[in-house]
Amino acid sequence: MLFGRANPETIALAIPILFVMGGILVAITAIIMHGRRKDLEHRERLLAMEKGLPIPEPAPVKERPKYSNRRANGLVLTGIGIALTIAMWTQDGADEGVWGLIPLFVGLGLLIAGHLDKREWEREKDRGGPMA
Repeated sequence: MLFGRANPETIALAIPILFVMGGILVAITAIIMHGRRKDLEHRERLLAMEKGLPIPEPAPVKERPKYSNRRANGLVLTGIGIALTIAMWTQDGADEGVWGLIPLFVGLGLLIAGHLDKREWEREKDRGGPMA
């Protein structure tokens, strides 16, 4: 076993600690990768200046449409909500299982919002508006 005697109190304490540590690790990794990318761009410009070549333009950043992020988050939350609902319902009964419906409905709401955003984005794209 991971924690010796796996009693519920130990597991209940370890889960939030591991999630916080995981979040911090992801943030640190993102910061390091961003710094490396900037450093490579800087070196590229310095080499171009030394060789007398024109300074390269920065790569254009292509942003994902807003609906794409909402759909992805909605799918993840819907899956988590379904899993929580099933797990809590089978473990503790219907009284506790309903708490899993919260992330389920938030995920469904994000999916609906993403669908509506996509429809609006396509309408603006057809008109040649600012979103195109």
